[in-house]
Amino acid sequence: MNQKILNSHNIFLVDAIGALLSLVLTAGILPLLSNWTGLQPNVLYFLAVFPLLYCVFSFVCYKLTSRRTWMLLAIIFANVLYALVSGTVMLTVQGITTWGYSFLLAEILVLLGVVLIEWSVYRRSFGKTAI
Repeated sequence: MNQKILNSHNIFLVDAIGALLSLVLTAGILPLLSNWTGLQPNVLYFLAVFPLLYCVFSFVCYKLTSRRTWMLLAIIFANVLYALVSGTVMLTVQGITTWGYSFLLAEILVLLGVVLIEWSVYRRSFGKTAI
């Protein structure tokens, strides 16, 4: 994406939309397909809590007129945490099918891509040494 399009303001909107999509998929669609994925609805609802919280947080950050460096760092950390939780589910839950593994792996890869983009925006917006 063009570096001028993604900045420390609208990266939160992008994250909120991505989290909303993940929420709809994880809590709305995949529980109906649990026989295909091997992921039980209670596992999916547990996973859905993460994008629900991230969607709200990112949207609130987007609406604020004053954003702080910690807000972008928080969502970066949160996305890494969600990737780790998804990986843990993938490695520990019994009975997951190839479709279930595929979904979780895709979720992890998308999250890591988002983290790389967010980190790039962070470094560009707040300086290479800002933490």
